[in-house]
Amino acid sequence: MAEHYARAIWELVLRGMTPKKAVQAVHERLIARGRAALMPHIAKALERLAARVSQKETIVLSIARKQDEHKTLAQAKSALAGLSASRDEIEVRIDETLIGGWRLEGGEHLVDASYKMQLLDMYTAATAR
Repeated sequence: MAEHYARAIWELVLRGMTPKKAVQAVHERLIARGRAALMPHIAKALERLAARVSQKETIVLSIARKQDEHKTLAQAKSALAGLSASRDEIEVRIDETLIGGWRLEGGEHLVDASYKMQLLDMYTAATAR
């Protein structure tokens, strides 16, 4: 139930209401219905919703080493064009779990050009027969 109220607050803000007024409006409704104890649960649900939305909107380029950044950006250029993203919108992260290569995640898309994925593809091809 808290998720429904959190989504209602989110929708109110998207429609132009200030966050403070949206929370106050929902809080007043909860008080009128005797459900004010839900507010802490709604706050946590709203945090989770904001984190999910932020994660979907963030474009992350994961690389194995910092010195590979320039080369990786050149390799990922076509994938970036598919996401309609410019260089300024990309967050580059060093992922120590990658042996080499890169992973581009964002906008509900994943382009995996890591060495691990290439090794898994070779293994699958070799054992499929």
